[in-house]
Amino acid sequence: MSDTVSFTLKSSTNQTIGALKSILGKAAAYAGEKGFDEKVVLAARLCPDMFDLTHQVQIACDTVARGAARLAGLDMPSFPDTETSIVELMDRCARTIDYVNGVDNAAIDANARVTLQIPIGQATMPMEGRQYLASFILPNLHFHAAIAYGLLRHQGLQVGKRDFLVP
Repeated sequence: MSDTVSFTLKSSTNQTIGALKSILGKAAAYAGEKGFDEKVVLAARLCPDMFDLTHQVQIACDTVARGAARLAGLDMPSFPDTETSIVELMDRCARTIDYVNGVDNAAIDANARVTLQIPIGQATMPMEGRQYLASFILPNLHFHAAIAYGLLRHQGLQVGKRDFLVP
């Protein structure tokens, strides 16, 4: 028997957003220990045309929260992008995990083979719920979490693969 869409979404959220929250906690301690201005850490980006650390975390969280809502046929949750500190980003991670885990499994799984209209910019793309999870939600979650990890690692935070994989 294969895993359900709800199991895959929730386990991936718990692991990846949970690990991101833990890494952010280490980053807060590191910034304090080194006397770094937290705003500099939050503004880090790989290149001028990419989003900064704050936005990478926000997008990772939004991807799974909105994905859970869309899969379950719920209204989109509201997580305004107002974070200005690492602690606030950690709180966003915690709220995201709570939101995704609170969505009814049966509601998510009911749309596994239903074609959903997924907004992509100004257009929409039809995808079955399971395809939406596998081809959109999870790749976006992992991309933005990995970029956030890389930005913090580039700033000198001593973390490794285990930190990325284990909450």
